[in-house]
Amino acid sequence: MLRRLIVMGLIFSAGLVRSDVKPLWDLAKDKIPAALQSGKIERQGNLVTLKNGAAFAVPATAFPDQKNFTVEVTASLLKLIDPSEFTVMKKQDKDDNGFTYAINFTAKPWWARKITSVVNNVFMYSTGIGGQQYPKINRPYKFTVAVRNGLATFYVDDKPVKKCYMALIPNNEPMWIGRNLNKSHKCLPVKISSVKVYGSDYKYVSAKEPKAKYPRGVVAGNGWALDIPKIDHQDWPKVLFYGDSISVGYSRFFIRDLLKHNVYAFHCTHFVKGEVPKPVIEEMSGRFKFDAVVFNNGLHSLHWTPDKVSDQVIYNRMRDLAQSIKKGAPQAKIFYLLTTPHTAKRPAPGQPVNALGDKNDIVKRLNRISIQVMKAENIPVIDVYTPLTKHLDWARGDGYHWNAPAYQFIAKEIEKNILKSLPKK
Repeated sequence: MLRRLIVMGLIFSAGLVRSDVKPLWDLAKDKIPAALQSGKIERQGNLVTLKNGAAFAVPATAFPDQKNFTVEVTASLLKLIDPSEFTVMKKQDKDDNGFTYAINFTAKPWWARKITSVVNNVFMYSTGIGGQQYPKINRPYKFTVAVRNGLATFYVDDKPVKKCYMALIPNNEPMWIGRNLNKSHKCLPVKISSVKVYGSDYKYVSAKEPKAKYPRGVVAGNGWALDIPKIDHQDWPKVLFYGDSISVGYSRFFIRDLLKHNVYAFHCTHFVKGEVPKPVIEEMSGRFKFDAVVFNNGLHSLHWTPDKVSDQVIYNRMRDLAQSIKKGAPQAKIFYLLTTPHTAKRPAPGQPVNALGDKNDIVKRLNRISIQVMKAENIPVIDVYTPLTKHLDWARGDGYHWNAPAYQFIAKEIEKNILKSLPKK
């Protein structure tokens, strides 16, 4: 079903929301059916208090058009419990569809406090309410989910939780408020002052929508998520780059530079811990008709040491990864990017890295076996490993990552290789 979703423009022009549009469901006017209540629901007029895991739901009938709706929930935290969470909205069943929107609280560390969005069982998050400060007690927060043309965006007080837009697979479930995904988590006590569900005639637009020159979003599938560009030119070539955190590092240069050549870049950061999830890779690489694919799995595989994983097992896994991408994108020219060196830590603060790290033998082994696989699969190899061993001063100093000069170099090397294979547009 996800494959049939058409990716529309991801940024919506500013405009006024019509004030005369009535919600399809409104806590101030509608009753909560007894079948859609769990625990002790405390209601006084328009206010609903949820404690000790109590929850209620908006009926599924409030969502007649599952590709175009807006939900607004205004809630105040009554007490901070360490650790705990409050599920603001959960319109999701046991299958990989629908969405969940939640916040959690933990006293320490502060960065573990998250506003969480889950779409089609793909987990997304951003820093929780309050940042390094605690969220405020008895302060109303407005949570909004806007689904437009099948793409969902999450907001707190009209500010996007994250600059991403996710393709939503519909379901016929009610939307629960207060029902946590993880039933073992303690529940934050809250007071709900407003719940409104609007249909397709309500055009939600936030004044805090990001004003990006090159807007990007996310399309999520079953176990994968693609960071994608706003597609204004259907005929421009499309390139997928898939990899570890190094791909995140060079993405800002790679995406920008390809746009100068009228080429769209799509990004997936995936973690293959053991056996390759072939259906996931096939679906992800087949989501768009890519003209080229660059992939790598190196730093995510540094635990594949000889005492744990044999050469043959590594060969089989890398072959499965390569063949899954080829099956998903049979029309694409495919390239493999060698894993970057593992480096030593900085010898002293302010001094550049000057040696390879203790895990670099694992990197060399992974690269050696991967080269064998790519030769058998007729996939060209882009070698950034060798040049980077001569520029250890570009290393960040944490053993794995690099500074901007290295990422610019990697982006240029990939660009130089793939541009020759792309159709001219």
